[in-house]
Amino acid sequence: PPTTAHAAKPSRMESMQDAANLVSTQKIQSNPESTVGVMSLAGKGPELLAAPTEDMGKIMGSIHDVSLAGKLNFVDGVQVAWLALKHRRNKNGGQRIVVFVGSPVHEELKALTKVGKLLKKNNIAVDVISMGELEDNQAKLEEFVNAVNSSNNSHLVSIPAGVVPCDVLITSPVLNEGMGDGGGGGGGGGDATATAA
Repeated sequence: PPTTAHAAKPSRMESMQDAANLVSTQKIQSNPESTVGVMSLAGKGPELLAAPTEDMGKIMGSIHDVSLAGKLNFVDGVQVAWLALKHRRNKNGGQRIVVFVGSPVHEELKALTKVGKLLKKNNIAVDVISMGELEDNQAKLEEFVNAVNSSNNSHLVSIPAGVVPCDVLITSPVLNEGMGDGGGGGGGGGDATATAA
């Protein structure tokens, strides 16, 4: 049997799935009213794999059903995630979309800024976890997060190659929003996790 020193490193997709499991688990455990939905933003188009739910089995199964296919459709995917949030059962609490980006963002800056401002206007917070194509995506994702950000409720976490995403996320604002200030966990009651390949 291979030792941990010789074990194969997880792929970007496996690392993204582990990170999505961590974020989903924390969001569900931080507030009993929180729900998490899972989407794929690549392939033929954005696809809702699990409607917002508190069922961790369904969430984790859906995260592992995300496949590598097609190109990332960031703008349409975020808009579909917003629709999923609008149709969740429990309307209490804040609304947050967490997007994992591991592919090039092809949309123009103008389109990203426009959808960011629309989400901000509708009180949707967005956390973006960038795990690949950092040089190509950084400026676009920064502009998107700046457009959607309201009172520091949205964040961009860029994870360089070779770094374990869960190690970065555990201390990031994505998992620690509102902790230690008497507030609850980040955006309880309406979290949605969007996973992009």
